[in-house]
Amino acid sequence: PIPNSLPPPLHYESESAARTPSVAGDEQLGLDDDQSDYEDDDDIYGQIAADLDDISYDQDFIVVQKDAAPAPQQTAKSGFREYWHERKEVIESGILEGDQISKNERGRQEAMYEVLTSEQTYKKSLETLEKQFINDNLFTCYLDEFPDGPDSILSNIHEIISVNKRMLEELKSLYDGKVTVESITGIIKSYVDHQFSSYVTYCANTSDQQYSLSLRRSEDSDFDMFLTGREKALTGQNLQSYLLLPMQRITRMPLLLDAIRKKTEDNTPDKAPLEALHKDVITIVNKCNEGVRRAETRRHMADLEKKCDFTKIKKQLTSFTDKSERLIIREELVYILKFKSGKMMGSKINMWLFTDCLVIGLTDPKDESKTMLTEYSPRQLIKISPHFFPPSSYKKKLEPERIFHLQLLSPDKKFIIQCQSARDKAGWIDALQKKEIQNDDETIYEEWDVPLVQARHHYEKINEDDLELSEGEICRVLKKYTDGWCFGQRESDGQQGWFPMSFMIEIDSDHAKYREMIKKQKLLDIVANDEKAAAFFSTMKKD
Repeated sequence: PIPNSLPPPLHYESESAARTPSVAGDEQLGLDDDQSDYEDDDDIYGQIAADLDDISYDQDFIVVQKDAAPAPQQTAKSGFREYWHERKEVIESGILEGDQISKNERGRQEAMYEVLTSEQTYKKSLETLEKQFINDNLFTCYLDEFPDGPDSILSNIHEIISVNKRMLEELKSLYDGKVTVESITGIIKSYVDHQFSSYVTYCANTSDQQYSLSLRRSEDSDFDMFLTGREKALTGQNLQSYLLLPMQRITRMPLLLDAIRKKTEDNTPDKAPLEALHKDVITIVNKCNEGVRRAETRRHMADLEKKCDFTKIKKQLTSFTDKSERLIIREELVYILKFKSGKMMGSKINMWLFTDCLVIGLTDPKDESKTMLTEYSPRQLIKISPHFFPPSSYKKKLEPERIFHLQLLSPDKKFIIQCQSARDKAGWIDALQKKEIQNDDETIYEEWDVPLVQARHHYEKINEDDLELSEGEICRVLKKYTDGWCFGQRESDGQQGWFPMSFMIEIDSDHAKYREMIKKQKLLDIVANDEKAAAFFSTMKKD
């Protein structure tokens, strides 16, 4: 999820500041019983506000008082964000009188209009960000001095602002002069399909963005003083909060669409497209969350790298961050147990499991902030056994439920690992075990251990979900079926789809190399009891 360490949600100052006593007085605006009956059991906006306690940046919802008189003429002047039923066109049409519109349809209209009004409020705060910071000459001069330039702080905020402005204008145009609208699904879908990828990019950069801003403020007192002055003028809202607006907006979009979806009848033309759109937006939000998670993990890996000495494993690994796809899966302080001459010895070690390898390190006893890396193994060449049977003399002293066997196949090394709890052991076993699925019809590969294939000929897609390939293109095989078809991912752009294996040829890869090494190890295990064979294969292994 979006990290809790980020600054608290931003509440828009622009609308709350507009609530002046001279216009609306100290009383909250309300509706009478007749006007507010659709809110009795199903208060869409109150529910959205409740759902957004942790992530919403805009919870300025009107509290309805049933004994208060309607005041549409006041709402137009007050500065509150407008509800659908408060629009001039709606009031003058008389649609709210009698039974001209059902309770459910009224709720649907309110929910759709909420997308427009909240987008408008979002735009106002983005304009404040532009006016007070982005377009300020002094602020620009400070950013130009950053090692990575303005993008290290602003990322692709200009794309985000452009998307907001254009989508808002289309929504406004849809409502222009109309009392009700049939649907806003088409407009939102066009932006989700073609423009919302900007949010994924922005969210992925948020962690680095916040880090760079905090670092710069701590190192440059003039820059910090400049920002502090601006932030005080903005009722205490800091720049970090404004920069989080796009993240907060995209995480709110599924809730807004869900409110519409719940008020849309099953037999209406908009129901199926709206359901699909809701799923698409959730997919976008998941990608944003994944981008944040990956970025934070990469930063943690960079900090970890500074504390480690790679000298002993430099032939296999010299950096944690040299591959963009590498992430930490699990890390922990564990013990290595050794039994010698009837005695047991234990050593503290650090163990890190990455997406592609396992690394073991010893903390420097003279300086606990430094770690000497001692062992490296590709994930494919790890063998584990969850069962541990302690020597008879240590049965009462050891807890087998916390201990497992770890074997690195190249070079062949075996360790007895003791975790701090049975739960930690279960976590390591689950993380280290290969989950490749093989049955009569298919093989499903782990994402970190897949065959690579290259197209021998051009393959023109036959079905919609096929992957069209040019001669020479390389693909990662994710699934392989006995009927000759594969599901995979094109290396060049990450596009996924089906293709026939008859058009492909397997090429050298870590998967192919390690597969042969594992076969050799299994053969060595089989003949280990035969002394002559064992001696022969031991020589082969050294070669």
